[in-house]
Amino acid sequence: MKVIMGADQMGFDLKNAIKEDLIKRGYEITDVNPDAPILYQDAAKLVARGVQSKEYDRGIAICGTGMGVSIICNKHRGIYAALCESIYQAWRSKVVNNTNVLCMGGFIIGHELGREMARAWLEAEYMVGLDPKMAEIVGKEFQELVRFEEEIFD
Repeated sequence: MKVIMGADQMGFDLKNAIKEDLIKRGYEITDVNPDAPILYQDAAKLVARGVQSKEYDRGIAICGTGMGVSIICNKHRGIYAALCESIYQAWRSKVVNNTNVLCMGGFIIGHELGREMARAWLEAEYMVGLDPKMAEIVGKEFQELVRFEEEIFD
């Protein structure tokens, strides 16, 4: 799986801790700012555009609270970014909401929790493990979201 990552100054150390762990686990990682932090807006834009282009399967964007990168990522068509603060939220965001960008806050998430959240999210699959009736509802809701997004961007 190809993952693109980026972070501002407040999320830089967390990004590096997660990146190191994911590389050890065999993920193909592209870091948009490997040597130095960049503005959260720029990190989010680069991550979102990488996923949007389909060059990358998923993205991880990190700033101080995660809010800024989440807002910027979600401005991009086809990007479904979730700001998560727990392993369960990260996992659930993929299984139920089919997210393709995980956002975190470096002020809030410790390195070990961040690594576990990223792993749970990357290992999760859309609608896998849901009750069949719930999967039907979730599938319809996601299609409505896609249609709504098409209306907005067209």
